[in-house]
Amino acid sequence: MPGDDHPATHLQYLPSMTSDYSRISDTAKAIDPFIKPALLSYLASLPLSSAGRQLGSPFVIADYGAADGVNSSQLLEQIIRFLRQAHPLLGIRLVYIDIADPAPFHHFWKNSGLSGLPRVEAEYLQRSFYEPLPELAGNVDIGISSTSLHWLNTKTVDTTFFYHPTCIQANQLPAAERKKFYSKWISDWRVFFRERSRDLAHGGMLYLATLTDLGGDRWPASAGYNNLREVCVSLYQEGRISKQELDAIFIPDYFATPDEIASLVAEESISQHFSLKSLKTLTVPCAYSSRMQNAGNDARKRHYLAYSLARVVRAWSESSIRVGLSRDNEGLIDEIYRRLAERFFERPEGLPYQYCLMELLRKNTPVGIEGFGPGMGTGAFQT
Repeated sequence: MPGDDHPATHLQYLPSMTSDYSRISDTAKAIDPFIKPALLSYLASLPLSSAGRQLGSPFVIADYGAADGVNSSQLLEQIIRFLRQAHPLLGIRLVYIDIADPAPFHHFWKNSGLSGLPRVEAEYLQRSFYEPLPELAGNVDIGISSTSLHWLNTKTVDTTFFYHPTCIQANQLPAAERKKFYSKWISDWRVFFRERSRDLAHGGMLYLATLTDLGGDRWPASAGYNNLREVCVSLYQEGRISKQELDAIFIPDYFATPDEIASLVAEESISQHFSLKSLKTLTVPCAYSSRMQNAGNDARKRHYLAYSLARVVRAWSESSIRVGLSRDNEGLIDEIYRRLAERFFERPEGLPYQYCLMELLRKNTPVGIEGFGPGMGTGAFQT
């Protein structure tokens, strides 16, 4: 059977968006209007002396899981213009954090409206948002993350942790099999909050728009994951990929439920550093299917929708699919996403995003205090 050699285990699951992700992430960008009011309300509440509280100190905004920086650019520009109304001479420092190749970011920044604003500087840190960022210690005024925190920290487990014979993503699994991914998610988020507590200035805001599981099939882009699974299974049944490859094809993310998120952020090890100001759920309709509601039997429109959806799925899944395939079968990538487009053509399904929106404020406690570990607590969420 083709590809009988073990998948490329020297590779590691390091999910990274393709270079065109920001050009097709319209659904992800649609979250901005829901984030903006909370951020501007926070900025409006700041005393005049807090912006640039030390002479010459810039106002720092960090984007955790920024990809190439495009998706957050309009939101950041609105924040900067709002700040400048009260503080015309305020310096702004934008910090973008992601594991992706920095080249797309530098291309974006060179041509962005943000780079043309006076007294605005930017830097790109090619690191995971789970890692320590000592150069930010106590300096971040606003930290944001959108559609990124569902990715698990793959650097702390062996690649075989993600192997499965039938499914390619944790939320496809029965509850009993999903437990190890839930435990991994808890462990990863505790690390995230520990490290971000060190980044934020006292009273700083952390705003997270994380994709969430609302129950049943209502988890983000489930049609994309499920169709992709069926494509991979069909290739195995045809003898195009091996059993070992099918086992290793996996997308290393987990969509927690709002209750799981609320319970975790209420743990003492997190609540001693952060005050949870709000937590609510929201569904953003798929930007592409909503444009094609009247496609009907128009094959041209259906083809465009199918291609667009497959391209969106490819943007965030290709790097993980490549880990599972042997070197001999890397050429199957195009075939996989061609078949995915065909499935969307035959049965058009949108890719809505379900969110849990969290607004947290950094408490006036020592930066870098230890003690993040297992805890207890529950929290309520709003819809």
